[in-house]
Amino acid sequence: MGEQGQTDGRFIEGDSDTVIDAAKRLVWLKKDTWQLAGKWMNQLQVKEFAETMNRKRFAGFSNWRLPTANEAQSLFDKTQQNSDHMGQVVYLSGLFQPGCGFLCWTGDVRHKVQGVRLSFRKGVIMYDDIYRVSRGASRLVRDIEKHEDLD
Repeated sequence: MGEQGQTDGRFIEGDSDTVIDAAKRLVWLKKDTWQLAGKWMNQLQVKEFAETMNRKRFAGFSNWRLPTANEAQSLFDKTQQNSDHMGQVVYLSGLFQPGCGFLCWTGDVRHKVQGVRLSFRKGVIMYDDIYRVSRGASRLVRDIEKHEDLD
């Protein structure tokens, strides 16, 4: 990838592990859970993975979490192209690591057992059993804290 601080407008390369969304004041991991763990996970396993990352203070922080459906959907951008683990087009900023899962678990749940997932291929929301692994991955995010400086 390019030099640190590379930008595509809204997104700025934070460091070797992160991408900053300056518009939404969020920090995203460049790699999703599939790329980091090398396995597919259900929604509950992804939540446990986020807790493990927080215990390790990954990239120096302990407030990593699953995105909300709105946050995940905000990453989908038809003007941006990247590629998923199958070499298919996903509409994500090129600052994110290619080879990700194309379905993203969010932290949102309806009826206690249906997790909300977003397709980065089509930009559509779908519901899936929180216990179903089925190519499950997520891109962890955290809020930029008030004392952090974006510059």
